[in-house]
Amino acid sequence: MFADAVGDPGLDRIEAAALAAVFGRSGVPVTAPKALTGRLYAGAALDVATALLSIRDGVVPPTPGIVPAPEHGIDLVTEPRHGDVRTALIVARGHGGFNSALVVRGPRTGNGTGGSR
Repeated sequence: MFADAVGDPGLDRIEAAALAAVFGRSGVPVTAPKALTGRLYAGAALDVATALLSIRDGVVPPTPGIVPAPEHGIDLVTEPRHGDVRTALIVARGHGGFNSALVVRGPRTGNGTGGSR
């Protein structure tokens, strides 16, 4: 799950609470690699590209420079996490109140079970 992670403690707390409510406490790995690059004007596009590389390479990228707050109830990835990444959710918010979410999936394998490689 690629969080929006706006960098405002109050808004990030609200986002973490929403993620914990939807996926359960520490239910999915959460990352915000844009903490390294900043939000940019096309930050969501950068997150989409990073999510696709994550699926291709089987690595959830870390959220750099952040100390996890256990009370937020999310599984924040702070070191690269290797594994079978099949699906990623990218969320983004912006000025003026826009909210978006995009789900990307890896290609299906020959047996129809899906897969990332």
